Amino acid sequence: MGWLAELFETNRIIVLFVYGQVFFVMGLAVALQSRHRSRLPLARALGWLAGFGIVHGLMEWGYLFIPIQAGFLPQPVIEILLLLQLLMKPISFALLFQFGVELLLSTREGAPVRRVMGQPWLRQVPAAGAVLWGIATIALSTTVAAGFTPEPGPWLPANDIGPALAGVGSPLAVGDVVARAMLAFPASAVVAIGLRRTTRLLGPMAGPGVATALGAASIAFVVYAVLAGLVPLPAPFPPASVLNSQTVLDTVGVPIDVFISLTGLAIALAVIRSLELFEQETDRALADARRRELLLRERERIGRDLHDGIIQSIYAAGLHLEQASAEVGSERPTTRERIGTVMGELNRITRDIRSTIFDLRSGELEARDAEAIVLAVADELQAHTLLKIEIGSEGHFRPRLRPEQAEHLHHIVTEAFSNILRHAHASRVRVHMSCSRRRFTLEIRDDGAGFDPSAADEHGRRGRAQGRAQGLANIRRRAELLEAEVDITSARGQGSRISLTMPVATTRRGS
Repeated sequence: MGWLAELFETNRIIVLFVYGQVFFVMGLAVALQSRHRSRLPLARALGWLAGFGIVHGLMEWGYLFIPIQAGFLPQPVIEILLLLQLLMKPISFALLFQFGVELLLSTREGAPVRRVMGQPWLRQVPAAGAVLWGIATIALSTTVAAGFTPEPGPWLPANDIGPALAGVGSPLAVGDVVARAMLAFPASAVVAIGLRRTTRLLGPMAGPGVATALGAASIAFVVYAVLAGLVPLPAPFPPASVLNSQTVLDTVGVPIDVFISLTGLAIALAVIRSLELFEQETDRALADARRRELLLRERERIGRDLHDGIIQSIYAAGLHLEQASAEVGSERPTTRERIGTVMGELNRITRDIRSTIFDLRSGELEARDAEAIVLAVADELQAHTLLKIEIGSEGHFRPRLRPEQAEHLHHIVTEAFSNILRHAHASRVRVHMSCSRRRFTLEIRDDGAGFDPSAADEHGRRGRAQGRAQGLANIRRRAELLEAEVDITSARGQGSRISLTMPVATTRRGS
């Protein structure tokens, strides 16, 4: 094995450069992708993975470039660079840990998992681990490892870096051991679990290529957990005194850096390959947009035909009946009463058709501004009814919605107004909107007849959801898709109130 060790030692500059490069390139590629908007759970966590790749790549390049600078810079500066390199190690692993935690939280499934792995406190674990790393490093460096000086073997043998290593002392080795055991190993394991769960969550949406890439990345992180988490720099206490980078080199003749570089390359290739998932999502979004455009055009045509054709015919029939009623006179009151009943039915049918036209046209809303959506639906309603609608808003922020959020919101608002129009017999509606930094709240009140919410819910549960009950079920279902809180209160004779609070992205008013 001597010739093999000598080969890698001769080409150590290449090994160290490639080691840092695979992680840095992965981080850069993921960072560029994470700038794109996406509704996939994986996208919300990618920023942490990008941070890990970039910081870890820079940290590993420290083994290459710090010794080169040792020939030009004074020893105190080199010691500062070594300390910065040491600090970057737990930071990079904490970022990886946070990536895994975000995957777990965004793909939680089943009650037991939600209780253990879906709690918000889990987000604090990586930061807490980094703090504990600092405490453990100081404690071990001043006790069991006091006076220990790391060997210069892991660094590039370009210049004499020994005095700087002696100046920093045992924290370099102890910090490496603690960072790998306390952060790198659990972080890689959590990421592997999160990627597996992400693959199951995506299902057929991922496609065979992306699913294979995510599976390969999960396996690669398991290998990385063993290599990067359990094989530290040599230290004067077990297990680092028994299993470390030097014992691996002495046993197999290949530096542990080579194995980790190959694992990192596998991770980088798999992660970059899996980014095609977002291109597929974009293609699906464009196809959905085209379908929605065709649907909206068809809705507009149907609404126009209903208004210009059927409603005008019904109106003409009503005029004929009104004329017939006048010709009958008061001699035949029964016939005149029947004609009046028919005219009332025609008026009701006309109102229902106008309400249907209102429902169809409300689907044409494409605004991404929550307030604009509410205002547009309210304007459409006032244009076809005698309802008085009062609208107010407050807050220093303006809500901005993703396309699917905009669609769900305008359906909720449309359903709420349609219920008021069809069932409440209200004369006045009050709409109030408020927006904080991350939440948008909408409240719709009417002075109508009111209803019993529990009875409506019971009808829905028994499969007899019709009219208002069906409308309330639709509102609750769409609110759930928005991850929103909805509160519906009413009492007979006292009107009704619908309150919706949803998480949103915001911009400051006037910006």
